[in-house]
Amino acid sequence: MQSIVSDTTTLIILGKLGRYDLLENLFSKIYIPQEVMREISIKSDGVYEEIEKNSLFETQKITDMALFTLLEGILDKGESQAIVLAKELNLMLLIDEKKGREIAKSMGLEIIGLLGILILNVKKSLISNKEALVLLEEIKGLKFRISQKLEESFLKIIGV
Repeated sequence: MQSIVSDTTTLIILGKLGRYDLLENLFSKIYIPQEVMREISIKSDGVYEEIEKNSLFETQKITDMALFTLLEGILDKGESQAIVLAKELNLMLLIDEKKGREIAKSMGLEIIGLLGILILNVKKSLISNKEALVLLEEIKGLKFRISQKLEESFLKIIGV
């Protein structure tokens, strides 16, 4: 199994849903930049504590401060560090914010988002498409913004 670098959003959503198993199904290690951990730690929703006690997650420091400074002028600190860390470790990036995804792709990084995680779990028969639909509704209930186009694409891919 491969490792991945993660930005904040998916970690918070799956943490609130108690569904880190969806990540454990696919990855052996999830690297979290220090700034992403800081963003998670300032929320009092229990997600930080869940991540802290789960050996799947490892906080990692970035070293390319020049790239970070460049990205920080465009994106927030967490997204910027996540992109830098993915680049440094040459790993796929778990990111959902549109602007961050576009920049990561333009830098040659392979990306996946929260719905991509659900799709992979369905394709590997780790969850049913019915369960994926329930999760989609729960995710939307947590105010995660999904465009109509993206949702339609997701439903088509999982065969619903």
